Amino acid sequence: MEDLTLMLRSAIPVDDVDILMLSPGDGIAVIWLNLSERPDVKTLLDRHSEEGGYAICTWFYGNLGKHNMLVGLRVEMREPTRSVFHLAFKVKDHQEPLSLIAQAGKLWCVSGPPPAHLVGTMEMTVHDFVQKVVNYSGQGMMIELQPHLIAELQQHLDEWKRIK
Repeated sequence: MEDLTLMLRSAIPVDDVDILMLSPGDGIAVIWLNLSERPDVKTLLDRHSEEGGYAICTWFYGNLGKHNMLVGLRVEMREPTRSVFHLAFKVKDHQEPLSLIAQAGKLWCVSGPPPAHLVGTMEMTVHDFVQKVVNYSGQGMMIELQPHLIAELQQHLDEWKRIK
C-alpha cells in the first residue's frame, strides 16, 4: 500500500460534494473535482464515460477515530486505461455525503467547480439534475463500491460519531 502522506498530498482537490437522492436511503454522492492541475484525470473521466471500464477501490484513513479524521478513496482504474488517483475528505466537513456513500455505495465524480445554478439545496427531478450536470461537466465517472467497502466505511463513520 502506498504511503498515507503521499496519498493525501496527491489527492485531487474536491471543489464540492452534493447529494442526489434517488429514494429514501438511496442516493449518489456527486463529487465535484478540481481538475485544473490534473488534465489526465479529466481525460480519464471523458474516456470512462465513452468506453466504460472498471476500477479497484480501497479506503485509506488519516487520524482514524479522531475528531479530525480523514477518509480517502484510492481509485485504481483498470479499464479503459490504467491509472490511479486519490480522493480525500475531512469527515467533519463531509459527514452527510460520506454517510450516504456508507449506505448506498455510489459516487459520481465530475469536473468542478459546480455551476452557480446548482449550488445550494433545491428540489428538481433526478433527470433534470443529471442533465444539468452532464451539460456542464460531461458524463464523469460513476463508482459503485463493493459491499465490503460500504461496510468498512460505515464502521469507521460509526466510530467517528461515537468519539465526536
